[in-house]
Amino acid sequence: EALRDGFQIPVREAANRQSPLLMLPRHPSNCQVNAVLDRTETLVHRIQRGQVSELLKNPSGQNRAGGIEPEDRVYANSYVDLGAAEVVGFDYDYTLVSYKPVLLERIYEMARRHLVDNNRYPTELLTELQGYDPTFAIRGVAVDVESAWICALTNRYRVSVAFYGRERVSPEVVSDMYKSEFGAGILPPEERRRRMRPLNDLFSTVEACLLADLVQWFKDRDIAFDARSVVEDVLSAVGHAHTSGDMHRAVAEDLDHFLEPDEERRLRHLLESLKASGRKTMLVSNSQFWYVDAGMKHKVGEDWRTLFDVVVVSAGKPAFYTQNRPFREVSKNTGRIKFKPITELKPYNVYCQGSIKELMSLTGWAREADGNVDGSKVIYLGDSLFADLVEARRLYGWTTGAIISEVAAEIDVQRRREWKEAWHVLQALVHCVQMCQEEFHAEQQSENGVVNRQVPHTKANRALLDSLEALALEMRSKKDAVMNQNFGSIFRTSKDDGRTDKPSLFGRSLQRYVDFYTSRVENLRLYSTDHRFYPCHTRIGVLHEFTHMRDPILELMYEDSDESCWLDSMPSDLMI
Repeated sequence: EALRDGFQIPVREAANRQSPLLMLPRHPSNCQVNAVLDRTETLVHRIQRGQVSELLKNPSGQNRAGGIEPEDRVYANSYVDLGAAEVVGFDYDYTLVSYKPVLLERIYEMARRHLVDNNRYPTELLTELQGYDPTFAIRGVAVDVESAWICALTNRYRVSVAFYGRERVSPEVVSDMYKSEFGAGILPPEERRRRMRPLNDLFSTVEACLLADLVQWFKDRDIAFDARSVVEDVLSAVGHAHTSGDMHRAVAEDLDHFLEPDEERRLRHLLESLKASGRKTMLVSNSQFWYVDAGMKHKVGEDWRTLFDVVVVSAGKPAFYTQNRPFREVSKNTGRIKFKPITELKPYNVYCQGSIKELMSLTGWAREADGNVDGSKVIYLGDSLFADLVEARRLYGWTTGAIISEVAAEIDVQRRREWKEAWHVLQALVHCVQMCQEEFHAEQQSENGVVNRQVPHTKANRALLDSLEALALEMRSKKDAVMNQNFGSIFRTSKDDGRTDKPSLFGRSLQRYVDFYTSRVENLRLYSTDHRFYPCHTRIGVLHEFTHMRDPILELMYEDSDESCWLDSMPSDLMI
């Protein structure tokens, strides 16, 4: 016997496992509570032994969508009717083309070299920094420009996790750093805009990694540094790799090395299908024409421009949406920008700069009989929420689709046994906490049989709940670490040191500003050009509306009890 938080816990090893089975605490006097704990522990052990995998498969059939694998599906936040769309537009980087991880390694090297050569940082950085680490940061974190911390943010801008260099900042220090004058722990809007620099695309994970490495290098050597200056230098150095054209030239010189292959020409098939269905197509990219031209020829073919009605490069998004600038034509042969005024956008020509207002005016797309423009008839897909999508949807009502490659990566993680085990055990523990509290109330019946639910918990009751919550926190941390050992999932984070999890700021922004998302643009070819996407019913988020749904974990917990195994319950993923 061993003690945990004052409760006796038997410690024993499973015969066929290297790690011990999870042992739950017991109540010192409440037999009914202990019966709940017994059932929960039995179920947890069955989960850990892999004995309930078949029973936990989704009974509603939501995992079967016309034979399309989960990582290839389109996920809708709102109703989207492809058949109603007259125009489909695309960004270029990480949308029409995807890059291999080696590109981020190259950008890291370019930025590190820039710091040494141009900012006179120590030459030792060239050999002593470890290089780009794809496991350190995730898309959606933010840089505190005053402290040089790398922060994960909740949907209400509360800092849930912070790293100073490569070392995690304790929750107590994080809470003290960001406590408002009212003690709420939520950054006020003006301070948020001043301090937090969001990293919302895959390129920006290089900024997070290089900043953390550089800060840690200074800390390890007790070198004093100004955090604001280091942040500015790192962001400028990574930006220089883009604006100088160094990254683009490196990619164009070895496209096979840097671009993800498309041997089956899936992108071309998608574009041809859209054209055949009568849709107008456009490409609007911030990259220069020569760079886009090289990549599209490599991936789609020499005649790629015939698949687009309008091609816009050097668009300068998001200013493309917020400013009213004229278009200028780009010479397809020399890349020179012409000076003649643009009064129409001709097929097969290439244009630069411009604005969404000019685009809609010159093309006449989605114009109604009364002269008004129905922006919902334009679909635009891109990878950067705020550079590509937010303003197009907010200002002009375009239907927006996000290309989030991490969707496929996280679905792959969710297939692993260690993630599924942690997830299902976590669900069982949360249910156990709720069921134990119901049994606490059963002790409080008055003489007439009425339950007094306002009686405070006893010391033993509170200690039991604390112990169960600690186990739940352990399982949640284990589940998150399988995603990313530092920040967990890009879509979820915690606002209370891991007791519960909620959508991250990135996840909430994805829900709020994007109509649908998928892991690759080519996934659209798996659907009819007239397909209608519906949001999942649980997207409404009004919890009482889902009390009729089955919960297989709760059913298994009651399997050996006298109560019905077909219990109605709120879905566990909404409760925790």
